[in-house]
Amino acid sequence: MTEDYQTKNYNDLKQSLMVYQEDLSNLTSQRIGEFLLHHYNNQRQRLIKLDSYYKGVNTEISREKSRRLDDGGADVRLSHPFAQEIADFHTSFSVGNPINISVDSDGNGQEDEHPLLDKINDVNDVDALFYDLFADMSKFGRAYANVFRDPNEKIERIVRLNPINTFMIYSKDIDPKPVMAVRYTPQQQVDTVSGDLLNSMYIVETWTDGEYRQSQPIEIGASILEDGWTIDDTQDIVSLPVVEFWNNSQRMGDYEGVISLIDAYDASQSDTANYMQDSNDAMLVIQGDINDLLDGIELAANPEDKEYLEKVVAAKKDMIKQIRESRTLFLKSGISGTGAQTNVSASYIHKEYDAAGVEAYKNRLFKNIHTFSRTPDVSDENFASNASGVAMQYKQLGVIQLAKTKRRMFEKGLSAIYGIIQDLELAVSGAWNIDSNDIKFMFTDNTPTDDVNTIQLLQQAGASFPQAYLDKYAPGIDAQQLGNLREQQDQAMADMQEEMTHIKLRQQAVDSDEEEVTGDE
Repeated sequence: MTEDYQTKNYNDLKQSLMVYQEDLSNLTSQRIGEFLLHHYNNQRQRLIKLDSYYKGVNTEISREKSRRLDDGGADVRLSHPFAQEIADFHTSFSVGNPINISVDSDGNGQEDEHPLLDKINDVNDVDALFYDLFADMSKFGRAYANVFRDPNEKIERIVRLNPINTFMIYSKDIDPKPVMAVRYTPQQQVDTVSGDLLNSMYIVETWTDGEYRQSQPIEIGASILEDGWTIDDTQDIVSLPVVEFWNNSQRMGDYEGVISLIDAYDASQSDTANYMQDSNDAMLVIQGDINDLLDGIELAANPEDKEYLEKVVAAKKDMIKQIRESRTLFLKSGISGTGAQTNVSASYIHKEYDAAGVEAYKNRLFKNIHTFSRTPDVSDENFASNASGVAMQYKQLGVIQLAKTKRRMFEKGLSAIYGIIQDLELAVSGAWNIDSNDIKFMFTDNTPTDDVNTIQLLQQAGASFPQAYLDKYAPGIDAQQLGNLREQQDQAMADMQEEMTHIKLRQQAVDSDEEEVTGDE
């Protein structure tokens, strides 16, 4: 049974990560519809789940069937946004500092000036755009960008496409190449009766190396395999303008492998919260004859009077329900061997709680989530700020290694984007004089640095820095205050030099007078 369960999970994951492949000549509307239906039913569900975890809506802890059967007990549901922490940390580490985009056409290490490239980057605000694309890659394992030429501004635009409703189809070659991009956009409609938002109709868009097509609104279902869809718009394009970014060779997200650990942590924290709340309402046990209140009332009834007996049973059930809801349990006292009534007592009871064991279990889950997602736990006391540089690098070894893979995959996508821009510019005879292969991307780790300590070490080793550069590290002083301070220092230096000149002249005059007196003698 376990093996079947594991096999099903593996097959579901395999379907949700499938890379679609087909020859371009075979991509009829029916064949595209097959891929579209498969993506909608299999891959889209995984992507929505990953997005919900990123937003803190953890699936397992929110399931209705995981609610407590005991209506009288606490039912706290705590979801922890580990997914957001993991994705944001890896994104910020790799591209939190803007990517340096430069052109070195001569290979001499000197950056060339290209105003058009700078303008395209500025218009598209590529620092923010590339951060969002990298975040999608970290969350979903894939990201998509669409490049097109704005007919009004006469410049290329780069926009992000939602990975939940976008996918790419690749060729069947040994080295597969993208041959078609597909996006299905929900058409939001409002139900006139309930007022609910409906997304039953979609517009399908496809891009190939030479054509863009857009359908009329259709309903995604088995009918698209038979009827296909009606094309509403067709345009000729220069090249396939959609780029897919892969997070890794499996297209898996950064926190996808630790979702089960996140679920376990959510459950353990929720159980702790439930225990604490139930402890505040501990059950009161009263040992006495209080629950004899209704005993014997059925003996006075006529056995044939079913209606009266049903009322008696209902009254007892109602009393028991009220006792349970009041978190109180009534028990009879006993009779001793001599026939005397035993003592009546009252006390509170609650579950035993192994605080040390539970906390150790939760700490182990917390540590495993960070370890296996390769995300440093910066709240760890051992993650000290006074550790040596080598020690800190070892603590961050996992994220550094992962960043190299992610950046390499991201750089491939960036190169493809600027290759498309080059094709579009050359198609309109634009002022593009760059080989996109000469565009270089340099990433800088977004980590805390002790610049002052580094400068001091360099100065001790004999290095020297301009005073204007050192002034930047003055705490609590902005640029204007720093400029005023520099002017005051310069003026003080000039006044000092002027005073020294006057002193020197006066000394020369005194020396001259002494020489004249000596000569007269």
